[in-house]
Amino acid sequence: MEQHRFLFELERIAKPAYDCVVLTGRLAYHTQLAAEQKLAAVAAAVEHPLVIVDTSGLQFLDSTGLALLVRFFKRVVSAGRAMAIVVRENAMIEKILLIAKLDRLFPIAADEQQVLALAPLSSPGPIEQAVLLEAWQQQRAEGGDGSG
Repeated sequence: MEQHRFLFELERIAKPAYDCVVLTGRLAYHTQLAAEQKLAAVAAAVEHPLVIVDTSGLQFLDSTGLALLVRFFKRVVSAGRAMAIVVRENAMIEKILLIAKLDRLFPIAADEQQVLALAPLSSPGPIEQAVLLEAWQQQRAEGGDGSG
């Protein structure tokens, strides 16, 4: 049995305006224990009012992985921060997120620039998740280039 099949990696990168959490590998049943610990540690270490989760490096995402993302989202929001997901060219992960209707919780964008261009980010201070989500949904409704 190959060990690399079950790898999940996470890296937090503190950018000037947001924290970026880069996920790679498999966010699934077989990686849930390590993933849960890593995600909880990152949620506690976030410094900025905005967290952008980059899922473009995920090779696999199952229902357990979706539940882990939702729990991470709840931790981020309960700490008074906002969260968005970036999928880049990873159409498979984007499709799974949309099928699970996670676009009702947070923006699912092609890249960080789409998230950073949203109106609520232009003002200093905390960012409310509902305001971020509403701005993203309005951008999509107006034919913006947001994913989804």
